Amino acid sequence: MATAIAPRTATDELLSYMDTPDPFRNAPDNLAELQLEAVRERFADMVKRVPVLARRAKEVGITEIDTLDDLVPLLFAHTNYKSYPEAFIDNGQWKHMNMWLQTMSSVSTANIDVEGCTDVDDWIDRAKAAGHFVFSSSGTSGKNSFLNEGAEERERAKNAYLHGFNIATPNHKPARDRHVFSVMAPKGVHKLTHACNYLYDSWAKPDGGLHRLIEAPMLAMDTMRPHQLRRLLGAGKIGPSEVEAHEREIAEKSKANALRFDNWIEEIVAHRHEPIYVACMWAQAWMIVERLRERGIKDGDFHPDTILSLGGGTKGAKIPADYREQIMAFFGVDESRLSNSYGMVEISGFNALIQPHGVYASPPWLVPLVLDKSGERLLNPKDGRGTVEGRMAFFDLNAEYRWGGIISGDKVTVEFGSGLDGVKTPIVKSIARYADLEEGEGKLTCAGTIDGYVRGSVAA
Repeated sequence: MATAIAPRTATDELLSYMDTPDPFRNAPDNLAELQLEAVRERFADMVKRVPVLARRAKEVGITEIDTLDDLVPLLFAHTNYKSYPEAFIDNGQWKHMNMWLQTMSSVSTANIDVEGCTDVDDWIDRAKAAGHFVFSSSGTSGKNSFLNEGAEERERAKNAYLHGFNIATPNHKPARDRHVFSVMAPKGVHKLTHACNYLYDSWAKPDGGLHRLIEAPMLAMDTMRPHQLRRLLGAGKIGPSEVEAHEREIAEKSKANALRFDNWIEEIVAHRHEPIYVACMWAQAWMIVERLRERGIKDGDFHPDTILSLGGGTKGAKIPADYREQIMAFFGVDESRLSNSYGMVEISGFNALIQPHGVYASPPWLVPLVLDKSGERLLNPKDGRGTVEGRMAFFDLNAEYRWGGIISGDKVTVEFGSGLDGVKTPIVKSIARYADLEEGEGKLTCAGTIDGYVRGSVAA
């Protein structure tokens, strides 16, 4: 008897575009219909497996998704993924961290062995050994977010990230023929470490073409420890000597990092007349420019095939208003050799830069949702065409170990149905952080509600 083959779902079809080099122009003509059906599929599955989602859906009376408006009260805020009590980490209560992670996950975390666990990075390693690829992001609060990811969704997203990077340089494709200079650690808690290893390998010359500024793993505790020490000191649980010891350790690391940075800069100088690929954040790129200028390197004194892969914000960095123009002029790079993207750690892949238009296209497996500032009302045009401004949210159809709906802290302008340069997906035309704007961040109605559900679940 022949084995029955499961019918292809809308989710399956949209996820298949993660293997397409240009999913933005090759998206299906019935994208909006497929996305709505896929969201329905994900909700029907996840509401049975994520207790916090089930409780929220019951409270607001949603049993199925009829329109995208039904998603809005079910979205999680990006801050919900740091809703664990900090005492769990301070006191080494790793079973409690397992329970907290369970509240935000669609799979059981009971298989994470925490016997003898030493710190949060050890906990993350234990989770990985159990099949949970927990990744982390940090913020100015010093409290990291932790999100659960499965091996299959992680592997699917790898190509999506690569295509998102490379579509921004349509005239230059990876051929393992250049020197790559990266500030990304080879492994660690950041979600992009996995994808970037493949990206750099596709561009870098074999045997010595990859030049990393950092060789040590990126650890969650590196960003969390200073805030933890201040908290413990204030509670009288440690003395000033422990804080001073940590500060001495940081000072020693800073000296070593400064020396490493100088050596890395010298490698850029040595290879600048060969094709190079520089991958870092905008603020870091400005530091590189300053150091190279100190060494007498002039604007444009680089190989004409130099590529820059830059991104991220510049909050807190002391850089000039025209830093972008200066950086590009210094490396002699035009828009066709600038790889950039718009994204966040909570989603799979990027909204890719579409050259030469300076806009970011959303991939088929990410459903863009533009909300009012409070996150309570969907502003997407009902007929699928038009431009709206508001708070960015997404539904990530690739997410399997957690609920895919996420609200960001970004204020954006998104155009639906533009057809710009053959792009079939919505495009993001402007991006700013609410926290950086005069109007401020404001409060998300959903954030406190979901946090309350999490506290209740952990207590139970």
